[in-house]
Amino acid sequence: AVVVAESREEAFDLAEQVVVDYEPLGVVVNAEDALQTSLLVHEQLGTNVALERKFSFGDVEEAFSKAERVVREKFFFERYAASPIETCGVVAVPQKDGSLTVYDNQQTPLLFKKILADCLRITPEKIRFIEKDIGGGFGVKIMLYPYVFLVCFAALQLKRPVKWFETRREHLTAMAHNSNRVTYAEMALDKTGKIAAYRTDFIEDVGAYARLPDPGGVIRSLMTYLGCYDIRNVEVQLKVVFTNKCPTGPVRGYGCQQAYFVLERMMDIAAKEVELSPVEMRLRNMVGREMMPYRSVFGSLYDGGEYRELLEKAWKLAEPEQYRGLPNVGVGVACVVEPAVTNLARNKLLFPELETSGSGEGAIVRLEESGAVTVYAASIPQGQGHETVLTQIVCETLGVKPENVRIVFGDSDMVYPSPYGGTWASRFSVMTVAAVKKSCEILRSKILSLAAGLLEASEKDLEINDGRIVLKGTDFSLTFAQIASKAYRDVVKTKKYHESLQAEVFYDFPTFNVGAPGEINMSATYGNSAHVAVVQFDPETYMVKVLRYVAVHDCGKILNKPIVDGQILGGVLQGLGATLYENIFYDQNGVLLTASFSDYILPTTMETPEILIDHLETPSMFSELGTKGMGEGPLIPVAAAIVNAVEDAAKKRLTKSNISPSLLWSIATNKNTF
Repeated sequence: AVVVAESREEAFDLAEQVVVDYEPLGVVVNAEDALQTSLLVHEQLGTNVALERKFSFGDVEEAFSKAERVVREKFFFERYAASPIETCGVVAVPQKDGSLTVYDNQQTPLLFKKILADCLRITPEKIRFIEKDIGGGFGVKIMLYPYVFLVCFAALQLKRPVKWFETRREHLTAMAHNSNRVTYAEMALDKTGKIAAYRTDFIEDVGAYARLPDPGGVIRSLMTYLGCYDIRNVEVQLKVVFTNKCPTGPVRGYGCQQAYFVLERMMDIAAKEVELSPVEMRLRNMVGREMMPYRSVFGSLYDGGEYRELLEKAWKLAEPEQYRGLPNVGVGVACVVEPAVTNLARNKLLFPELETSGSGEGAIVRLEESGAVTVYAASIPQGQGHETVLTQIVCETLGVKPENVRIVFGDSDMVYPSPYGGTWASRFSVMTVAAVKKSCEILRSKILSLAAGLLEASEKDLEINDGRIVLKGTDFSLTFAQIASKAYRDVVKTKKYHESLQAEVFYDFPTFNVGAPGEINMSATYGNSAHVAVVQFDPETYMVKVLRYVAVHDCGKILNKPIVDGQILGGVLQGLGATLYENIFYDQNGVLLTASFSDYILPTTMETPEILIDHLETPSMFSELGTKGMGEGPLIPVAAAIVNAVEDAAKKRLTKSNISPSLLWSIATNKNTF
C-alpha cells in the first residue's frame, strides 16, 4: 500500500488516517530459536528454515579422528547497518509515450531493470534509469526494494512524477542489515600447529524475508572460506533461517566478515592450544607463493599473493613490542583473502538449476568532433574516484589531456547494456577499467589508421602525444580535432580508413567457468590483506582504546594510490564501528531499539585511532591490468583483529563480534547474559 500526496506533510497526515487492525502473533528474534520453536514467521512454509546445505571435501572424519589437537568454539556475529550518509530514494517521471524515467541512487540499475519492468508489466526498453552522484552505498543500494516499484507504479497510474526518500529511522528499521550468524567451529591440527581439518556449522539469520540477492552472503562466505590457509579437509553445514527482524542484504564485505571472524578467531585459539604465537600459527599454514595459482577446495582460483611476506610486513610495521610495557595492552592479528568480481555460476552451489554465469561488463569510448574523448561506463560511483581513474586510463592509452576527457555514468539509455554492470563486488578496477582500456586500445588503432591514410604514412611512423598525431622525425602533426572533423565531415574520402571513431567492448573474466561444487572459480581476483591491532583495555570502565592499527594490503597493481589508501582508511573505520560501537538491538518482542543515531552509535573522527597503511603489489595472474578488487577487503578483517587483541589484553574468551563495554563487563563479572 502507498499514500500519495502533494507534499511530505500532507502524505504523513493522510497516512495517519489509515487504521490497520493487527492480530498479535508470536515472535521469533533469535536464529537458534528459529530452529526449535513452533512459532513460524511464514506459516505457509511450515518451517523457519529457508535453506539448508552441506559441503564436504577430503576426509574430514579421518582427519579429526587422527588429530593430536582439536579446538572448538561457538561464535556470534552481530547485526549492524551500512549507514551511508545519503539514505535511499527515488523519483519516477512518466513520459508521454508510456515509458518511465527513474532517478534513484541504486548501485546496480542495469541488473534490476528487467525485474522492475516485469513487475510493472512493461518492456525493459521503456525504463530509463538515471543515477546522479550518490552519497555512499556500501552495498545496501544494490537491492531492488519494494518502494522503487511502488513509486514507479504510482507515477504510471497518476501520469505525473512521484518522489520518495526514506528517513534515517526508516533506513535503520527496514532497509537492509548486515546479517547476524551463529557458528559452531572445530579445527583439527597436529602438535606443530599444522591444520588437518576445519569443520563449521552455521545458522544465517536473514530476517523476515530473503530479498534478492540474499542468501548470496552465504555463497560469498564460501568463496574464500579458508582464507590464506592451505586446508584440504573441510566440512560446512549451513542453514538460512527466517526471524521477525529486518531483512538482511549486501553490506560491504557481504558474507566474508562473518566467515573470517570465525576463522581468524579459531587461528588464535589453535595457536594457544599448541603454544605458538598467533603470527607463527598463521605462517605455518599459509598458501605459499610457489603454490600459485592455487585452487581452494571450494573451487576458487587464487591469482597470486605473498601471504607470508604481507603478514610479516604488517607485524613489523605495528611494532607491538613498544606497547608491551603499558598495562592491559593486547595485540591482535587477522589475515584475509578478498573475493572480488563475482562469477554468478557460484549460485549453482545452492541452486544447481540456475543458468547464470560470469558477470561481464561493457564500455563505449568515442572520439568527438571537437577532439574530446567520451567514455560511457556502467559503474555507479559513490565517492570511490571512478571518474579520476578512468580519466587516467584514457589519458595513458590515447595520449590526451584530462580536460579533454568526459566520463558518462549512470544513464541506462547511454551506457553499454550489460546487465551486470554497476558497482558491486569490488569490480571496478578489474572489469570497468579493463573494458574501458580495451575500448581505448581499439579506438587508438582506428585513429592511427585514419591518420596514416590522411598523411600517406605508415602507422609505425606515427606517435600520439597530447591529443596530436605526430609524424616521427618531422614537425608535421594533426590534432585529434582535425582528424575527427575530417572523419565526420569528409566521409567519402575517409571511410576506407576506418569504420567509425567509436569502440565498444564487452569484457568477461578469462578464468570464469561453470562446473560442480569444488570446480567453479567463484570470483575473478583474490586480493589479500593482513591487519594488526594494538589495543588497551580499561578494567574499570571496560572501554577499549585502539592505540595503533596497521593495514597492509595487496590489491595487485595499484592504479591510484591515494584512492586505494582512502578505501582502506574508510573500510577500517567502518569495521571499527561495527566492532566497538554499532549494533542492531531488538527486544524480546521484536521491537527495534536502535532506530536512530541517538541509540545506534557511529564512530566519528574523534574515535579514529592511528591507522598505518602499506602495500604489497603482486599483480593478478589473470586480470587485464594486473589489478585485484579491494573495495571490501579493508573492512573484512577488522572485527577479528580487534577481538583477538582485546582477548589478548583482557585474558577472557570472547566469542562475539561486537564488544561493547557492557558485554565486557558481563564477561569479566561472570554475568554474561548478553
